[in-house]
Amino acid sequence: MHKFVLNIFNFLRSLLHFFKILFVFSILMLLFYWVENLTHANWAWLNFIKPFLDFVLSISSKINSGSIDLLGAVFEYKFGIALIIYIILFYSMNFLRFLVDLFEDVYEKSYSLCKKTEENLLNKSLQRSVEKEEKKIKKYSILIKTTLKKKFSHKELNINIAEQNNLMNKFIIEKLSVTPKNFEDGFLYDFYDFDEIDAVLDVMFKVLKSSAPLDYAICVQIGNDVLKLKKLVDLKYYGKITMLAETSYRYRYNKTHRYKTSQVGLFQNGNNTIEVHEFKEIL
Repeated sequence: MHKFVLNIFNFLRSLLHFFKILFVFSILMLLFYWVENLTHANWAWLNFIKPFLDFVLSISSKINSGSIDLLGAVFEYKFGIALIIYIILFYSMNFLRFLVDLFEDVYEKSYSLCKKTEENLLNKSLQRSVEKEEKKIKKYSILIKTTLKKKFSHKELNINIAEQNNLMNKFIIEKLSVTPKNFEDGFLYDFYDFDEIDAVLDVMFKVLKSSAPLDYAICVQIGNDVLKLKKLVDLKYYGKITMLAETSYRYRYNKTHRYKTSQVGLFQNGNNTIEVHEFKEIL
């Protein structure tokens, strides 16, 4: 429809241009007809257009049918009036062309505004739909893998990692009332309300900042895909709470954000590339 309307404007411009050519031609024919009248000649080649010229002259004669005798030639006013009419019609085409361009500009601006409004409404509708779908994702899991900090890795210190892991789990269980499962040499915790993850992150950051001799790789993943957690933990980002892009994206739709997210990097995993983000405390 939009292209059809634009074609109409182009057609009108072409039509007005055609009329301008037609009026110029008519002016030339009228001048020849006037010269023929003044010289009392008889130019047969003008016969094809004389009926039309006579019709125009009959209209102009109603305005003024007088004449004047100059140097033995009778100048009829109707010819001059007809000439003026043609000149006015010629220049009126320029005015009409201006109006066509003006209306086209108004139409295109109105169309653009309507299109933009329509796109904004569509985008808002899509955004609401996406938000609704994202908000449906409630379940998420956290996988924690531990290792000794370098300064505690000497054998003579005889640090019991199992005991330290038990202390960590005891702390998390007391704070979050969640039962850990063993998974990939780490501990897997399942949660069921992602909108309240900030409270869980509060505890996880306390674990990270604890004075324990352990380093912690803490990985968060929405949904039930524990294999993605394995990919994350295999990157060995100790001292961070990491996640994949979809988890970071889902966090945007939480009402509260006590933590910010930032991209850690892109990593090749087989034929795929994974985008890793991390939670950070807002200082």
